[in-house]
Formats: sequence, structure tokens, C-alpha cells
Amino acid sequence: MQNQAYGYFFPHGSFFALGDVLGLPGWVTQRLWWAVLIFLGFWGVLRLCEALGVGSRGSRVVGALAFVLAPRVITTLGSISSESLPMMLAPWVLIPLVRVFSGRAVSIPRAAACSALAVAAMGAVNAVATAAATLVAVVWWLAHRPDARWRRFSLWWIGCLVAATTWWLVPLFILRGVSPPFLDYIESAGTTTQWASLVEVLRGTSSWTPFVSPERIAGAVVVTQPAAVIASAVVAAAGMAGLCMRSMPARGRLTLVLLIGLVGMTAGYVGGLASPVSEQVRLFLDTSGAPLRNIHKLEPVIRLPLALGLAQLLAQVPLPGSVPSPRWRRAASHPEREPLVAFAALVLVALTVSTSLAWTGRLAPRGAYEAVPAEWSDAAGWLADHAGTGAEESRALVVPGAPLAAQLWGLTRDEPLQALASSPWAVRDAVPLVPPGAIRALDSVQRLLADGRPSDGLADTLASMNVRYLVMRNDLDPETSRSTRTSLAHQSIENSPGLERVATFGDDIGPGRVDGIVADSDLRPTYPAIEIFEATPGTPAVAGPYTVVADDVPRVQGGPEVLARLNEHRERGGLDPTPAGPVLLDGDARAAGLRVDDVLVTDTPMNREVDFGSVDDHSSALRTPDDPRRTLNLVPDYPVDGAPLVEGAWSGARVSVSSSASDATQFGGASPGNGPAAAVDGDAATSWVSNGLESSVGQWIQLDLDRPVQSGLLDFRTSPGALGSPVKWVEIETDNGTAAARITEPGDPVTVSLPAGTTTRIRVTATETENGSIGAQFGVSDLRLTDYTDPDAPAPVIIRHLTEMPAPADGVTVTGWNLAQELPGRTGCVDTPDRVRCAGGVAVEPEELDSFQRTLSVPSGTAVTPELWLRSRQSSALEDLLQDATRPRARGAAEVTDVRGSTFALTDGDDRTSWTASQDSIEGRAGTYPTVTLELPQPVSVDGLDIAQSLGALPSHPTRIAVNLGTGPQVRDVDADGDTRVSLEPAVTDRITVSLVEWDDVLDRTALGFDQVRPPGLAEITVLSESGTASAGAAFDPDRPIVTTCATGPTLTIADQLVRTAVSTTAGAVATGAPIRASLCEGDVPVAANVSNPVPLPAGSQSVSVDPGDAFVVDSIVLRTAPLAAFPDAGPTPVAVTADEWTADTRRVVVTGSSAQRILVVPESTNPGWVATRPNGEVLTPVIVNGWQQGWILPAGLSGEVTLRFPADTWYRTAIVAGLALLAALALMAMRRRPSDPSAAPTPTWRPALVGHAGLFVAVWVIGGLAALGWLAVLTVAIAAVDQRWGPRVRGRVLVAIAGLGLSLAGAMLSTGPWRDPDGYVGHSAVIQLAALASVGAVALAALPSFARIRSALRASRRRSATRTGSSTNA
Repeated sequence: MQNQAYGYFFPHGSFFALGDVLGLPGWVTQRLWWAVLIFLGFWGVLRLCEALGVGSRGSRVVGALAFVLAPRVITTLGSISSESLPMMLAPWVLIPLVRVFSGRAVSIPRAAACSALAVAAMGAVNAVATAAATLVAVVWWLAHRPDARWRRFSLWWIGCLVAATTWWLVPLFILRGVSPPFLDYIESAGTTTQWASLVEVLRGTSSWTPFVSPERIAGAVVVTQPAAVIASAVVAAAGMAGLCMRSMPARGRLTLVLLIGLVGMTAGYVGGLASPVSEQVRLFLDTSGAPLRNIHKLEPVIRLPLALGLAQLLAQVPLPGSVPSPRWRRAASHPEREPLVAFAALVLVALTVSTSLAWTGRLAPRGAYEAVPAEWSDAAGWLADHAGTGAEESRALVVPGAPLAAQLWGLTRDEPLQALASSPWAVRDAVPLVPPGAIRALDSVQRLLADGRPSDGLADTLASMNVRYLVMRNDLDPETSRSTRTSLAHQSIENSPGLERVATFGDDIGPGRVDGIVADSDLRPTYPAIEIFEATPGTPAVAGPYTVVADDVPRVQGGPEVLARLNEHRERGGLDPTPAGPVLLDGDARAAGLRVDDVLVTDTPMNREVDFGSVDDHSSALRTPDDPRRTLNLVPDYPVDGAPLVEGAWSGARVSVSSSASDATQFGGASPGNGPAAAVDGDAATSWVSNGLESSVGQWIQLDLDRPVQSGLLDFRTSPGALGSPVKWVEIETDNGTAAARITEPGDPVTVSLPAGTTTRIRVTATETENGSIGAQFGVSDLRLTDYTDPDAPAPVIIRHLTEMPAPADGVTVTGWNLAQELPGRTGCVDTPDRVRCAGGVAVEPEELDSFQRTLSVPSGTAVTPELWLRSRQSSALEDLLQDATRPRARGAAEVTDVRGSTFALTDGDDRTSWTASQDSIEGRAGTYPTVTLELPQPVSVDGLDIAQSLGALPSHPTRIAVNLGTGPQVRDVDADGDTRVSLEPAVTDRITVSLVEWDDVLDRTALGFDQVRPPGLAEITVLSESGTASAGAAFDPDRPIVTTCATGPTLTIADQLVRTAVSTTAGAVATGAPIRASLCEGDVPVAANVSNPVPLPAGSQSVSVDPGDAFVVDSIVLRTAPLAAFPDAGPTPVAVTADEWTADTRRVVVTGSSAQRILVVPESTNPGWVATRPNGEVLTPVIVNGWQQGWILPAGLSGEVTLRFPADTWYRTAIVAGLALLAALALMAMRRRPSDPSAAPTPTWRPALVGHAGLFVAVWVIGGLAALGWLAVLTVAIAAVDQRWGPRVRGRVLVAIAGLGLSLAGAMLSTGPWRDPDGYVGHSAVIQLAALASVGAVALAALPSFARIRSALRASRRRSATRTGSSTNA
């Protein structure tokens, strides 16, 4: 069953299908479609004006143009026209109601059918948009008092609406029961209501998409450009003024429609003059009201009354079509004789400006294209030929994942394979329509690709997903797709065992070449447009459905993402690994009623927040239960049913921060290593850094102490890695007062004596930056508190960040714990086919860089055999470890710490690696140059250097260097395009200083869109002696042994028991960051884990921690309970089943008999719509396998045919066919000529004056609270005074002026600071909202009778009552 695909069948899909049949290019059909929509909307408004008697012939054209080219329309027409279609048809739904209720002689059944047919023509792509567009007619219908004509029309209309919508409404309800909960993972109510202020709503720019999606050119211009802001506000203000006019037909009903739209769109707004019920409304929109979350779809309810008001406002202006040609020509030539002409000219100029994006050809979003390139069709055909057939058909995974498909050749949003592929495929995009468990499984693969991290278990992980092929697309637009760099994905795939490239399609794609300019730090080499890699797992896997003995399937406590880790642990040769094949998560097994005796405990899922709109670097650091939410979605992460979360905790003090770069909301991706824990880990190299989207001034970090101190010293450093102007002054606030501290230089230690007294909390706040600006980021590292309560024995307050794992279920036996770094980060270098490319922007620090800790909940005492895996930590300590005593040692500042891009690369004998100087060395330098110092193993007579330039454009190539052998600098020119042998005045030395004096500047357009001059560097420096031979020693040997002893190796602490480890690996593994197994130590002797003595692990809460040292970082720890099996379990044995039938909604498989209970596994996403029955018709119990795959429990002894059905599909298709039949009948009814019903008196409207005023005050309270009510009260009193003094005629004119000038003033103020203005957005200002509210209040008061008229009517009513025959007062 396709998710809502039926919505495109009519009229959208039918129109494009017709274009295809006629042989029209797709882009031509698309433009014709736009034209049809605009024409329908334009014609509909004209006819509606005629039906209502609004405006003149000329002014109606102006009103219709304002409607069809409103900001909302030009924003959506080119990018998602399915949202424009209902708005364009809204007038056609209303016209029959206007005619019927006006008492005209029309056929009531035919009128009802025509109105409903317009609803049917809105399609079903978006049910809420259709309902919102129909709401105008519904409000109009309810605004009339029931009479015989109203009742007759209502019966026909309701029946016709049912016939018009059954074909999509019933399938929609069916889909609701089987669709994944994707509404939880898309835009939140906090996002959709963020810009729904009164002024933005009135001018038609309340939709959140143009604020966050710059590729929608027209919409982005309307919300960011001052001229467009003023113009759209003036047009809307003119419509408001027109609605106020006493001559406006149906003024009360149109005002009611407008107010309903305003209340619906602003009720969730939080900002200046915010709604008092905004939080409740947002909660509703994020829960049961989720389908209504995009409140901007109510736009027709607001725009239609304003368009009609504009037409009425200009009714008396001599416009073409309204008056004879000589008259309007004369008026245009002499506007001084016709004041209305000058006013109309102002409105028309504003309309011209606000709609200019339509007639200047800017409706289409960025990324327009004529056709999908042929290589995609070729790739789809190749996949179809190689995927297999029937039940054994394999799947392709498109990589790297991206929020939407934005290619260099065009923006398709949906994947190109969506329309081209006939074989199964999957992709990790912003909203995968699969269960959350499947998304987490996809993320485990996507994370490997985004980090550029090879995995020994990747092929096995893909095989468990029934993924045989990876479709590596290299044509993603690096600037707009928000996907990982293809070079990182290639590094991961090409270095993972079992993945082999089997096909390529299209030409090579890479950045263009311009001398002196590179893009994205030159990190995107050239690759074929599309490459296909085949996955061959280390353990042969079954393709398609299979059975497996239920008791053989391992039980795992954790989330679906952990399967990739378990596969890697097994394939890299881990100790007592989880066998290959399926696993059952503990919660899934229990939900299906399966026995859980033994369980492997993992540290997943973790309590994190996720930015659902991204696919890379979108997870926050580990959170504690009390941490504030940063994302706006009600759901923080993709849930794992039945799995308790791993939580963060604090010991010694709770550390809280104002914001963090480790938040999921961090611009450019979360940096988990820069969370609050990094400030107190005792490592000056790590730091907490505030969120980059906020200023540094005002950011803070706070300690809430577990035990108060009476006196203390606070030590800390500010982080030199924070962006923007450095923080110069900070304030330290405690319970007892504040103190200020001046920061000399970022990174310098600061010591502050706390104010005397009992202190329970300490807050450090940035108060001033070096240049006086608000700054960008504030960072703190090495934060320490010393308790001087006892001056003679000061004690450090030990602050630790803990990772607490939930307890296993009662009654289970824990077979082990598998613990790992979920967010291990990535280094600053990428190994590409031609060279190693490095840039500072690539690196992401691991979440747990300095230490690794887990708090286990041990159900019963046991003993464990630990297995520790490490990766190298790119640092100076790693260079020390790699240093060969026979080679020169280079020292100096570098842009990256990765040894392949640091000064280590200068003497490694590999011209593929190169040193890049630090960015600071070329920014703001005063007489200094990028410099390195070469330390030789021993003094030698040096008379020259061989200088090798980098193989690529970066680092920039030096053209002149200065060499100092201890005898003074010797300046030499070097060839920028090749290697150079530099001759020097000989000197005996063991220390050489090389400075880069001049270089060819290279401008880098970064991934964030900034232009930056990049620093220079070199690939190699070879020292020459007098004889002319190199004195560099042997070249870097990747196979050279690297060893740390038990005394110097990482230490592991298990339940307060110290376990020492040693490391024995190779230089290549250390340099590239490959996983390294540490050896356990028995005394001072390293031994294999499987022969070491197990470590006792008592019952209860026990801590496991690792201090990896300065050269390593923890990859994972596995604790296996003793005794270890002599031979690992064979594990589950999948047995392929024969499929007699295998279709989209019906599958029949044959299973053989077995004495054991088994599981039938279908490696597809689980869905509650599937039902499996045994041969006798009995329904089988479903079970989720691998955390996301469909399975059923086969009782022991079951054999024969098992039938899998998707019953919802039958009802789904039946409802569509039956609904379309009703729709055809409705169309015949609308086209059939029927006798007109006789004319009658117009259907009366409701006119409860007091109720109307009360309703107005309620609406204004919902819009803006008590402040808005007060403002309305002032306006009401003032208008009443005008009415009392000058009468209703002047009252009406004053209201028209307020309605027009109020919104115009609001637009003018908004134009001083529109969205993305350098000085900030002013649209949330309460003053601007009050000006717009004055306009709304004027329109509403104009539609309601004045209080003087109400009093007169009441007096007249009392007089009539007093003079009735028989009245007791008539004596």
C-alpha cells in the first residue's frame, strides 16, 4: 500500500499523465499546470465578486490578481503546487452557496454538486489543505439561519461532499492504522507557529518554509527583502480597508471568515503579543492535532476576504473595464483631478512589487531541471536486472543519505529512483516512511558513512537488512543537499571488507576548477556520477524470507542500532561474539510472549535529542532526565518500544549550561564532544562550547553542588576553539554574591576566589567580548573547584559525568555487556584516491574523548572477562608514539591534529600527506609566518633541503621560504608547481627552522557558504647533507610495531578493581584510526583475554571506566561473563523458505515441520497491517526481529503453507474504486441541466450584536491575550466617541483609515528588520503586532453595529413590547 500516493491520482497525476501521453516535456506540462491553477483562481475570484456584487469590473481584476499571486501562492506554486490547488478552488466552492443563499433562481441540487465537485478537484494530496480551503464555504453556510432553502441545500451539499471525498477520505483512515508515526518526526508545532505573528499572517507569509528553505526563491524574497515586505503589507492593508467600507457586501460574514482564520493561525504563536493559549495549542498540534500542525494551510480563509475587500476598495476608481476608455485615460493623465486614482496607483504599485516574482520568472525553486539524467535510468535498469525476483528479490540502499534529493543537475526532492526503479530500494532521508526502529538501523549505517569509518561488519549489517547493493550517488549538491561528503562515504565503503564496486554510470563529477579558488576545502574529489557496490557478507546470508529456531536467536537488551556494532565485533575477531544471524531485542521478545532467559546487555538506546530534519551529526550528547529540551518536537528521538533509556547523571555537582554545541540544534551539526561534561573532565584539550546559533555574551555554565562549600577557589580556562570574538570578561555568581574576572588570553588559566558563605551553586557567565560585540560562542575547559572549608586541608570537589544503564528484567541471566562509543567522531583527514585531504572543519571530537564510563546494574554477582578496543587519538601524544628515532621530527602549529595533516606529515616519506599551517598563522599576523622546526636525530652538516609541494590545490603552495640553520635566515624561492631542491650555506646543526614567507593565495568557499583564504603548507621536507644524500632515515613504515607496556598502557577499572592493559599494533593502524585490541595484563605481562583471570563483578550498581591515556580513545568494551565457552555458539541457522506466491499484498510460503518453535522472518519493515495465518486459518503471533523486521512465531510441529496477507489493501483499493464511482456520479450530476428552483428571499444571517461583540473580544484575547484586549478596548472606546460626536458616517471613514494605516505601519516597521536581516528579525515585536491588531479591530468593529445602535435597538424593542395589545404598561 503506497502511503497517500492515491492523492496524486486526480487531478494532479491525471494532468501530468495527459501531458506525457501528448509527448510534452515534463517541464512544459508543469508550467501549463501552474497556468491552469492561476487561471482557475483568477476566474473564480471574478465570478465570486460578481455573485456578491463586490467591486467594479476593473477592481475585480485587481482583487483576483492579488489573490492568485499572493505571497502564499508564489511560495508554494513552484515547489509544492498541491498546496496551491485547494486555495485556487476555494472561490468555486463558495460561489454556489452565495447564489443559493442570496435567493436566486438556481438548481439547488446542481449548485450543491458544483460546490462539492470543486472540493473533489482539490485532490487528496493534502487532506488538511483541502479542508482548510473548504472552511470558507463551511463558515458561510453556518453564518446563515436555517430556513427551508438552507435545509434543502444542506442535505444535498453534505451528501455531495461525501461523494466528492469518499475516494480519498476512507483510504486515509485506513492508512492511519498502518502508517508509521511519521508526523512525530517532521516539523513540530514550535516550528510551524514560530512565524505566525499577526502581521506575517495578514500579509500572507505565515508559512515556515520560506524562512528555513532558501531554495524557494519567491517565498524567501517575500520574507527577507524590505521592499517586498512593505508591498505585501500595503496590499493586505488595502484589503482590510475595503472590508471596513459600509458599502462592502456581506461584510459581516467575510469578517467572520477572516477572524476565524486569524484565530486559527495565531493561536499557537509565541512572541510579542503572543496568544495566552499558545502552549496548549502547540501541545495539541504535536499530539492529537498533529495533522493540523501546518496552520498556514488556513491561508484561503484569510486571503479570500482580503482579495474581495481590495476589489471593493477600488470600486469607485476609474479603472479600465469599469468606466469608458476616455474617462480612465483622462483620470490617469491628470491624477490631481481624481484623488482616488493616486491612491489606486499606490496600491497597484505595491501589488506590482509584491507579485513581481511571478512575472519575472522566479516562481520555480532553485534546482529546476529539464529531465532526470540518463545515468539514473541506466542505474535503475541495472538494479532491476540484478536484484533477483519474487521472494528472493534484494534491496538497494541509496547512499549517502540526505534530507532531500538535491542534485547538482536539479532539485527533485524525492529520490530519482522513486519514479525510475522497479526493484526494491531504500534511502535515509529526512522522513523515511518506515517504523522508528528501521530508521535507527539505517542511522547505524549512515553514521559509518558520515564519519568516513570503515567497518568489518558493514557487509553483514547490510545483508541482515536484505541490502545487496549500495547505490553511491556522487551527484548530490554539496551546498544544498546537507549530506555528508562523498569522500567520507567512499573512505568508509572502499575500506570495509566485503564491499566491491560492480558498476558505474555517468560522467565523472567533481567541483569545477578555477585557479586560486577551491570549494569545501578541496574535500570533494572527482567520482563517477553513480557507483554501485555489492555487499558480500563474511557469513553467508539467506536472501528473502527464512525460518529460524526461536530459542537459538540471541536476546539483546538495546536498540536496533546496536546490531551494526555486534556484527563489527564478530567480524573483527572479538571475544565470544554474538553469532551471525538475526537477534531479538529484549522488549520485542517479551511483547511476543517469547522466553527470555539469557540476555546480552548493551548501552543503547541512549537518552538523546535528534534533529529530525537532518541525517548526519544530528544527535545530541547524552542527556540526563532533567536536562532542558532544545528541539521543538514533542518526541526527542526515534523511540524503541520496550527498551529503557541509558541516562546521563552527575556526581559531585550537576553541571548545566545555557546552550551547547553538543545540542542537536547546533548549526552545522552537533558536536557531542563539546558538551558540559567536557568542561569538568580534567583535560584542557576538551571544552564545553555554547551553541553556535547564539551569542557568547550571556552564555553560562553552572555547578549545583551535591554538598555545599563554605569557601572555595574556582579554576577554569576559556576555550580558544570558540568561534567569534574571544570573551574578555566573565561574571562568577554564587549564593553569596558575584565576582568578575578578566580573561587575558583564551586558554590561560583563571582562578577566582568565591564570595564567602555557604555556596550551593556557582555560575560562570560571559559578560563582554574583546571587540565589544555580542560574540558567537563561549567555551570553558578544565573547570575545577577546590573546597577550602577547612583551610588546612583543601579538597578538590570531584565532578564526574556518569552514564547509567538500566537494570535488566527480573529473572534473566546476563551473558555479558557490550559497551561502546556511539558517537566516536571523525578525524580531520580523508583518504581519497589521489591524496589525503585535510581540513579543520571535517573533524568532530568523540563524545567521550578523555575517559569512558558506564554504571552497570548487575542482577547477581558474577565474574567477567573484559575485552578493550581502542582507536588512536589524534594528538601530540600520538605523534610521540609514532615517532621513529631515525627520522627528523617536525614541530609546529597545524590546522588539524590528524598526523596525516600535521607537521608529522612533513617527514613521513609520503607525498600523499601534507602539513597545513594553522589558520591563525595567517590571520592578523604581525611579522610572523607559518613556521615549522625540524629536529634531527643528531647534528649533521646541512647544505640543502628538498621541498615537495602538496599534490592538490590545498594547502596553498609556498613560493618563498626562509630557512634558519642556526646561522640566520636564508630566504629562497621555491617552485609553486613542483618539487624544489634548495641549496643552503652549509652548517652543522640538529635543528632547522623553516618559515613560509610567500605563497599563492587560495580562496575557499566553505560548506557553510563563507569565503576564506586558506593557509599554506608542504608535503615533504627532506634534509640534505653536504654529500647530497638525504639524511631523513627510513620512510614511514605502516607495518612498524607500536607497543605500549602494561605500565604505560590504558587502564580499565571494573567495580573499583584496576586492570592494566598493553597495546601492540602497527604504525599504520595508529595513523589511520583503525580499531586496536588492547591486551590484558597479568602483572607486567600482556596476555590474551581468553586466558586471563576473570574479574569479579558484584551484584548491584557497579562502575566500569577506562582511562585510555593521551594517545588513545575508547572504541568499545565487551565484558563476557565467566566461564567463556571453549567454542562459540553456532548461533541461529536461517533456513530459506519456498514461496509459492509473492506479491505486494499476498505471500504464500511453505515451511517444513520442526519439533522446535521457530520464527518466520521477512526482512522488511514491520507493519501491523500484515496478518499471517497457518494452514487451518489460525492467526500467527507477530514478533519484531532485529528491532525492525517483520516476523511471526511458528509453533512447534507446524508445516505446510503459511499465508501472509495485507487485508487493509483490499479495503483501501475498494474504497478508492467505489469513491471514484461516486465521484463520477457527482460529476454527471453537476453537468446535468436541471430546472432551477424558484427565486426566494435571501436566507437570513445571524445578527446577534452582543454575541458578536463578545465573540470579537474572545477572538482578540486568543490572538494576543490581555494586552490585546486592552488595546481593543481603547480602540472601541475611541470609535464610540467618534460615533457619538460625528455620527456613523465619520465612524466608518475613521475605521477604514485605521484598518489601512494600522497594517501599513506594521509592515513598514517589519521592513526595518525582516528575516535574515543582519541586525536581527523584528517581526516578533509587540509594537508591530499592536499596529496590525488595530487594523483587525477596525475591521471587526466596522462589521458590528455600534453600541449606540445597539442601545437604540434595545430601546425600540422595549417600546414595541410596551405597546403590545394587552400590555400591562399600556394603561
